[in-house]
Amino acid sequence: MMRYIKPWIFLLSLNSAFLLAENFDKKMNDSSKSATISETIEASKELDNYREAHPEIYNENCWSSVEPETDAEYARSHNLWGIWLPEGPPMFRPFLADPRQLTYSVGWRFNDRATVKNVIDVSFGDTLPIFRWCDIWKFRGDLQLELEGGVWAIFDPLHKSAPLIDADYYVGIPITYAFGNWALRLRGYHISTHIGDEFLINHPHFDRRNPSIEAIDLSVSWQKEQIRLYGVLGWVCCQDDSFRVGPFYLETGLELRLSQLGYRDHCNRLYSEPFFGMHFRYQSHFKKHINQTYVLGWEWGKVSGIRRKFRLFLEYHDGYSLDGQFCKRATHYLSFRGSYGF
Repeated sequence: MMRYIKPWIFLLSLNSAFLLAENFDKKMNDSSKSATISETIEASKELDNYREAHPEIYNENCWSSVEPETDAEYARSHNLWGIWLPEGPPMFRPFLADPRQLTYSVGWRFNDRATVKNVIDVSFGDTLPIFRWCDIWKFRGDLQLELEGGVWAIFDPLHKSAPLIDADYYVGIPITYAFGNWALRLRGYHISTHIGDEFLINHPHFDRRNPSIEAIDLSVSWQKEQIRLYGVLGWVCCQDDSFRVGPFYLETGLELRLSQLGYRDHCNRLYSEPFFGMHFRYQSHFKKHINQTYVLGWEWGKVSGIRRKFRLFLEYHDGYSLDGQFCKRATHYLSFRGSYGF
């Protein structure tokens, strides 16, 4: 009798073991899911609390605070008087509509009258922050020493081999002081110009000169939310006798960003918005015009890190050429441009 019952007892025991294991796995999965959901909710609450406590991090107009903290904030929190090679957003941002801003860019000019009608212009430029003194003087601002370098070049795209027409090389040493909505920059710099070899071969009668200057300027910038105003006073203290320009220059401009028409992606710390800018320049050798440059476009950027931006925009320039030895020739042009920088 027992030999017939034992197999059934074995099968029932095996089935019970499977049922117990299945119930145990189900309970473990349910508890794991609830733990995962609980952790997600907790992390979400912590992130929301952090955003509420640090609203400036998600404000595109705040250029001194990034997430989790800038080197300057680190220096302050540890009672350091300064920090080497500081990483963070620039204390003095390049002027949005200045054709000679330091950035990585490329554009196509239409109807340029200084050289050829169609011109491709490119630029490469960046800034090396050397040292920042934190929380100094009466206004408790920051003072920073930097080194800058860049090049602006133009090409003739519709000519065979698209020859280089002109290249201007720049190196500068700015000292910037920023506090509140204000930023001041004192800068000494050098610019030298080089005409392209193929351009000289194609124009054997071109009167080659050596435009080269050393200059000093003082810039003042004020920004309030979406509006920025600035002014520059400069002096050309040394220049080559073969190509003289006016010793004094003035610049001013305005920048406007329309964040209401843009969008924010807090999850990826991204934003985009339209912008408009205008830049004016007068130099003492100008006779009939002043330089006027207007830009209108869209920019994409991050609300974390050092906050470089990608821009696509239209640029209109009226006045004199900006390119080396051609800078005394009157011109106006429309350009479609893309840039990456501050």
